[in-house]
Amino acid sequence: MIKIAASARFSFLFPADRVTTYEFYSDISRLVKYLQHIELDSVSADYQYRLYYNTVELGTYHIHVYCDVRLDLVPGYHTMRMVSIENLPPIETEVTINATKTRGYYSSEAFFTEEGDQTRVEYTLKMMAKPPRPKGMRFMPSKMVDKIANNITNNRMREIAEYFIESSVADFPNWLSEREKQQNLGG
Repeated sequence: MIKIAASARFSFLFPADRVTTYEFYSDISRLVKYLQHIELDSVSADYQYRLYYNTVELGTYHIHVYCDVRLDLVPGYHTMRMVSIENLPPIETEVTINATKTRGYYSSEAFFTEEGDQTRVEYTLKMMAKPPRPKGMRFMPSKMVDKIANNITNNRMREIAEYFIESSVADFPNWLSEREKQQNLGG
């Protein structure tokens, strides 16, 4: 087994009021586009989501982790949480010479606070999984594999957080423009 456990906590200013910022981040299909290495794999009829984390580590090992989540929105408090669930069909664990696939756990939490004409976003994300070791790693000591996996995963979480901030802030003007077009067509 490889122990994957990492989290990232970050805070940033978003260039909009709190209501607009909350609306922007409340769409999970858009939100996931800003999470590097993570994709939206599927959506169930009752709004449960399967996320897919996919990376290639050390230039050789393919790590595939599927995480099932539900998005909890609390508009009155301007908070949102992605909560791990286990209601969707199971993921079969697989291992090859250079790849591993398993189910993992992903969660995130965001708080939105007014700060003048902008919004402070406090965001925490966490991921845990215990995939089997790719067969190509079988001769490496467990402690070494866990240490390498921990360092890589912590770096990946920082990458995900940085990309989330940069890409979502950069995409906001496009979303705002589309939203205004839709409002003008409807009104």
